[in-house]
Amino acid sequence: MKFRWCVIGAGGIADRRVMPAMLKEKGFELVALCDRTPEKAERLGAKYAVKFYTDEETMLRENPCDGVYIASPVALHLPQALTALRYGCNVLLEKPIAMNAEEGERLAAAFRREKKTLSVGYMMKFHNLHAMAKKMIRDGEIGRVGTVRFFFACWYPDLAGAWRQEKALGGGGSVMDLGVHCIELAEFLLGEEITEAKGYLATRTFSYEVEDTGAFLFRTAGGVIGSVETGFNVPDACASRLEIYGSEGSVICEGTLGQEEKGKLTLLRAPQGEYDAMQTRGVVKSERYYGAGGDLFRKELRRFAQRVREKAFDEESERAVRVQRIVDGIYNEKR
Repeated sequence: MKFRWCVIGAGGIADRRVMPAMLKEKGFELVALCDRTPEKAERLGAKYAVKFYTDEETMLRENPCDGVYIASPVALHLPQALTALRYGCNVLLEKPIAMNAEEGERLAAAFRREKKTLSVGYMMKFHNLHAMAKKMIRDGEIGRVGTVRFFFACWYPDLAGAWRQEKALGGGGSVMDLGVHCIELAEFLLGEEITEAKGYLATRTFSYEVEDTGAFLFRTAGGVIGSVETGFNVPDACASRLEIYGSEGSVICEGTLGQEEKGKLTLLRAPQGEYDAMQTRGVVKSERYYGAGGDLFRKELRRFAQRVREKAFDEESERAVRVQRIVDGIYNEKR
């Protein structure tokens, strides 16, 4: 029996990535979509040959489904996910989980209480190179990790009607949209919770009210120190970068932070032992690996469907709440 999907917020990432991924999976069926803009709902309904709506409650009442994917502005995550829950639906919610950690906690508690699955769209952990990096860290290939660095940015100029550029709809700028991925991925890679973060925000290039530039430091429960730099004002051609440094080497991922399974990973193993006062930096052999070209969203959807079939509450939604609590602290610090 096919896993039936309904989609709320059918433009943007849903149209570019997620609904095409649903159609590629033989075990999935897209039964209906909803977008509050009538013209968009009609156009996408025709594109995907499914029923379309401008009201999510009507769609859910008329179309029983196994999972609801929500990709609306962040301000709508809480009410729309709770509406889906009232109709007995499991929900895959785009990141971030909500406007703040308090809303996220309400959602997680409600789904746990009703024994329904709530997952959040942090798909980058499904990248083959990120999974490889996690295994390298776990297996001790670079020794004990001391520091982690993220650089994640894109080009997002002033655009009429862009909800991510409005604080009331998106909650924040580059940190809320890109930084959350880095926080979630750091916990996944290190197997440790982040317990502290301090940051800086600025709008340097564009005129919208949210930050187009952000940077923050963090510390994990085990003492790893990390840094994250985000931007909405960097050309897309500038590759993202993830650097992990340990006592016996490093893992560097270039171009892996994004919507595709691309980029490369370089593993450098250089156990040193004795102190070298000259700090000689000779040539050391490294190993290089490449993105497998898979569909990150398809992997994410499969995992969600599996959790639903197992009738399992997704504990990773609680990580999404922790991520939001960290981001709340960064924003509150700047008020």
